Amino acid sequence: MRKFLSLLLICALFSLNLEASQTKEKIKSSKTSLRSSEEMSKQLNKKLEDLASDIVSGNKKLRQITNDIANLKEQISALEANATSANSELEKLTKQNKELIQTQKELEQNIIRIITEDLSFELFLSQDEKSQSTDSIMVSQILTKLNSIVKEDYKKLTKTYEETVNHIKNQSNKIEKIQTSIKNYKQKQNELLALKENQKSTISSLKRDKEIYTKKLAKLQIQQDELRKTLEQLSIMQKREDAKAAELERQRQAQTSKRQGGTKDSNLDVKQMGSSYQTSAVKKYTGAKTIAPLDGFSVKQKFGNYVDPIYNIKIFNESVVLRSNTPNAKVKSVLNGKVVFAKETQLLDRVVIIENENGIHTIYAHLSQIAPTIKVGTRVQKGYVIGRVIDDLTFEVTQKNYHIDPLELISLK
Repeated sequence: MRKFLSLLLICALFSLNLEASQTKEKIKSSKTSLRSSEEMSKQLNKKLEDLASDIVSGNKKLRQITNDIANLKEQISALEANATSANSELEKLTKQNKELIQTQKELEQNIIRIITEDLSFELFLSQDEKSQSTDSIMVSQILTKLNSIVKEDYKKLTKTYEETVNHIKNQSNKIEKIQTSIKNYKQKQNELLALKENQKSTISSLKRDKEIYTKKLAKLQIQQDELRKTLEQLSIMQKREDAKAAELERQRQAQTSKRQGGTKDSNLDVKQMGSSYQTSAVKKYTGAKTIAPLDGFSVKQKFGNYVDPIYNIKIFNESVVLRSNTPNAKVKSVLNGKVVFAKETQLLDRVVIIENENGIHTIYAHLSQIAPTIKVGTRVQKGYVIGRVIDDLTFEVTQKNYHIDPLELISLK
């Protein structure tokens, strides 16, 4: 019965240890996953140009790591040629040193023995000098001779001992150099492994950032086209077919001129993404400044040309993106006007468009909520709350078929 209970206890302890180990692994995996998610979220919330800067820096870092790996491999290759012979030499020297140390101990014992014998002879001779019999004189001479031999042996032993000690010292220095060389070789190998892990991590981060960046570019284009389509349907902006045709004609003429030996147009080196490049008509705003649509914000995306450094694509941003300093922030009308559009869209979330004086239209997109009082035909005053935004507000301004930089209209204080 006791054996059975003991067996049950052992099984229970084993099960608990296994569960604890599995729990630790799950916690470790969860922490890794959480860090990865936090990093992904951080990159998703970055400005397009900041994300592009991260990718450029990542590519530079990757090139440096690749160069460092190549240099380390060369160093390791040079060290590796000596590593095998060094290990063999180290083994041989270590063995020799053990033998030399043993010889040193034996020499020390012999030296002690000779010193003891020498002292004994000296003591015996000093006592024998008192009696001058024939026998004692003979004994004295024999002892003197033996003492001379012992002293000669002592000299030889001390010389051998000194040579042995020096030999051990030299051998130890060689061993130390070889050990340093082998240690350096192993250190370089560890550095190489660390660099390869760093390279792997950098490649993974770059892949993730490029995927995010590509999606951001594509999303930016789709949303911009969707907003323009809405403005065209409301007759706020004219259709762009004529402008597109003019741009294509300009490109055709420039390419013809280049083939005929004309001056190279540097703009031809830049790809144009869809209809996003500046076939938009832009007008500078010269009126009085007005309030901003958010109480506190930072500019996440500016108005105008943007050439991304990754794919060399030129985009013209017809709007600005303002990031609110507080979540779920109120969005206010920047001017007096009449609501001409207020509904949820497939790509731009909730959108409100207000017709203002002097042919100005203000567009507020990516709202999380539209105020219940905001309907088409509603008249609003400057500062009236038209809705809320979770974090990023897309804000666009037009005037009589021209786009205006919204930051020229609003106060940035």
